Amino acid sequence: MDVGSTLLGFLMYRSMTGYELKKFFSMSFSFFSGLSYGSIYPALKKMEKAGLITMRLEVQDGAPNRKVYTITAAGRKAFISALKSPLPVERHKNAFLMRLFFFAHLPRKERLKAATGYLNSIKQAQKELASARPKIEAHADRHQHLCFQFGVNMLREMSRNISEVVKALENEESLT
Repeated sequence: MDVGSTLLGFLMYRSMTGYELKKFFSMSFSFFSGLSYGSIYPALKKMEKAGLITMRLEVQDGAPNRKVYTITAAGRKAFISALKSPLPVERHKNAFLMRLFFFAHLPRKERLKAATGYLNSIKQAQKELASARPKIEAHADRHQHLCFQFGVNMLREMSRNISEVVKALENEESLT
């Protein structure tokens, strides 16, 4: 889904500020997608102009004013349409695989260092998911839980695959 459709999906739950949308996104998708304020606010502005959301300014004493976004009927319709649209087969970009392809140009020690570092990053993400599990299980609906479990499985498989690469690199003779 594109940024706009994702934001509309969050706004289906309730009205939110840009900060709340970013926080909601981080809690829900940060393990398999990225979203920055630099992409959130232009998307909100574009959707507001298209009539998919409205913005209400909340004036606060002693704090910055808050822009609260609410989905419109047109926004709900656009979101449901986005959910129903055909899913293309995605080609996943993976920086590690791009580097692995060219590892022959690195000394053995550097290849191992890069692969082990990436494996450690994946293991850290697994730990973060494990620590988030109780909160997700307490608040997620059935489909959100399926999404979470998909992410857990994906990281487990990545860890397994990268562990195999590390073992292969450890067993190779120094080529450079």
